[in-house]
Amino acid sequence: MASSIDWSAAAERLSAFLHERVRTDEPMAKHTTIGVGGPARVMVLPKTPAEVARVVRVAKVLNIAYLPVGKGSNLIVRDGGFDGIVIQLAEHMTKTRVNARTVWAQGGTSFAALSRKLTKDGRTGLEFGIGIPGSVGGAVRMNAGAFGGEVKDALTRVRWVDEAGRLSEHTASDIVFTYRHTSIPAGAVVVEATFRATPGPIRKDVYERSIGRKQTQPIWERSFGSTFVNPPGRYAAEMIEGCGLKGFKHGGAMFSDLHANFIINVDGRARAADVEALIATAQSEVKKKYGVDLKTEVIVIGNR
Repeated sequence: MASSIDWSAAAERLSAFLHERVRTDEPMAKHTTIGVGGPARVMVLPKTPAEVARVVRVAKVLNIAYLPVGKGSNLIVRDGGFDGIVIQLAEHMTKTRVNARTVWAQGGTSFAALSRKLTKDGRTGLEFGIGIPGSVGGAVRMNAGAFGGEVKDALTRVRWVDEAGRLSEHTASDIVFTYRHTSIPAGAVVVEATFRATPGPIRKDVYERSIGRKQTQPIWERSFGSTFVNPPGRYAAEMIEGCGLKGFKHGGAMFSDLHANFIINVDGRARAADVEALIATAQSEVKKKYGVDLKTEVIVIGNR
C-alpha cells in the first residue's frame, strides 16, 4: 500500500486545513518516551477534535494508515519508520478544565501531570496516576492503573473519533474495562475525557506509593514505563530477574538494574531493534523457565 501513495500530495491535502502543522519524515525518536524510532512519513499536529476527525477522513479516503500519539510512552516505531500519518495530540491538545466535582482534559494532556495537580489541589480520585507516563488518551484506551487504582474507577465520559472520522461521546458505562484493556474500538482516537475529581481527603497510601516510585523504578530514565503486563498472580519483573536478565544489555538498550520490567535507553544510544531484541529474549527465557507467555504493554509498529 505505502509504495503507491503520493506522500507529497497527501501532505499538501492535510496542509490545506492544518497549514504549517504538517511535518514529513519526522523522526519518531523525538516523540516516544524511550527515544527510539525511525521517521513517520507524515505527522500532523491538530488543535481540535474536528481537525482530528478531518485527518482521519483524509487517511480513509487515501487508504493511509494512521496512528494517534500522545507522550509515546508505550510505543516502539521500528527503525525503518512508519508508512502512515502520525496524529500527534501532545503538541496542542492539552487543555484542561477543573469543574466542581470533575476534571475535563484533552487527549494529549499528560496524565501524570494532571493527576499531580489535582492531588496537590485536594482533589481525590487520580492519586494512582501520578507516576503513570503517557497521555490522557493513552491512559483511557489502555485502562492505565497502579496501586489498586485504574482509569475505570475515575472516568465518567469520553469522546473519540472513530475510524470513519466520526466524533462521538460515551459514558464510562458504555465501555468494557479489563486489565490494561478497554472495548474502545480499534482505530478510535480518544480526544477528550472527563474524570471524577472530588474535593476532599486524598488517599495518602496511594499518593505516597505513587510519589515513591522513584525509589523502586527508573522513572528518570528514557523508558516505556512497564514493558510487560503482569500475568495473573505473577509479576513480570520477578520472572525476568529470575531468568538472570536484570541489567542485561543488547546494543544501547538494557533491562533496568533497578526494576527488571523497565527497558531503558542507555545514554540515548538504543535503536528500536535493540529494544525488540530484549523483549524477545525476555519472552523466550520466561517461557522456558516458568511456562508463562509474557504480553507486552508496548505497541510495535513500522518497518524493520
